This record gives sequence, structure tokens and C-alpha cells, in this order.
Amino acid sequence: MKKVIILLAVCAFGSANAQVSFKPGVKAGYSASTITGFGADYRNNFYLGAYGNLALGKVYNMQFELMYLRQGAENISIINYDFNQSKETVRTGGLYLEYVSLNLINKFNFDKFSLHIGPGLDILVADNESSNYPGGLNGGSYVGDAAYSIENEVDLTFNIGLGYNITDKLGVEARMRQGIIEPIYARSNDYSYSLSNLNRSFMVGLTYTFK
Repeated sequence: MKKVIILLAVCAFGSANAQVSFKPGVKAGYSASTITGFGADYRNNFYLGAYGNLALGKVYNMQFELMYLRQGAENISIINYDFNQSKETVRTGGLYLEYVSLNLINKFNFDKFSLHIGPGLDILVADNESSNYPGGLNGGSYVGDAAYSIENEVDLTFNIGLGYNITDKLGVEARMRQGIIEPIYARSNDYSYSLSNLNRSFMVGLTYTFK
């Protein structure tokens, strides 16, 4: 009886182990990002990266990703006050942030489709804080120095998206990324929007897995 149990255990382990595989790949695509609470437009840019996909079964995969991301926002809305303290909202400047991102994605396969859910850690590598908004008089209104400053050089993100395998190697993906840690400190009296200034982006691109 013991021999039968051992044999069944060995067969079960061998069957499970046979489904485990690791495959590297690369990805690139279009990204649209903004920073919430600014009333800003989306910044159109790109992303690129590499990944390693660890298949632990027919359905569940663990995917490790290293990516370069260009995020930020365009046409930020700022409140100006004239000499009579009348308020007006003007569009000026943009905020550009560049990150190296480490993601751990839980990937669930359903035939050719897949569901992606997982956390990420973004590390700031470049920004345009030094350019900011110039001071000076503008049509009777004073446009002050930058109404924000870099607050955190790291961001934690939540990722959710879908993928579709065109072939065994080539695929497409769409993903939404929501930041959790505020990347900047914004003076609240300069904005009429939410005080929560968080990274948010939408990405669509291609993936290529090496077999």
C-alpha cells in the first residue's frame, strides 16, 4: 500500500512539474498618463520593457516585469488671482516624470485571453521640476513659481489589464495602472480640484515571448 501511495505521489509531482516553464519576453507600446487632482490633460508617450513569465499551471502564471515608463500630465490647471483677488483658472505647463518600474503580475490564462493583476514599484529617474512655471505678470494676473514640488521618488502601483495571444509568441495587452503614493506635493490654494495627486496611466502595446 505504501508503495502505491509513493508511486501516486511521484506521478502527481512529475505531472505538476511538467507544466512549470519559464519564458522571457519583451514589450512596448503607447501610454496615456495623468496626475489626478490637477484637472490636467493626459500625456501621450510610450513604454518599453522586458519580462519573465513563470507558468505554474495551465491557468496561473507569475510574471516578473522590468519597464521604463514616461508619465506625468499636460496642460495643468492653475488658479491665478489678479490684483482685486478675482480668481481665474488658466492652463499652463506640464509635469513630466520618468520611472523604472518593477512589477509582479498574477496572470490567469483563459485560452488565448489572459487577465493581469498585480502590484508594482516605480522608481523616479528623471523629472522636469527644475523648469516649472515661470513667475511674472501676465495680463494683470500674477503667475507665481511652481505650485508643486517632487515629494516622493518612489510610487507603489496597482495594475489590472487584459492580454490576447495572436500567436504563440506575439500578443497584445491593455492595462490600467493606478499609483498609491503621491509623487508630488501641490499647494492646495493653487488648485480647485481634488487634493489627491496620484499617477494614473493607461497602456496598450505588443508583447513578444521567446520560446
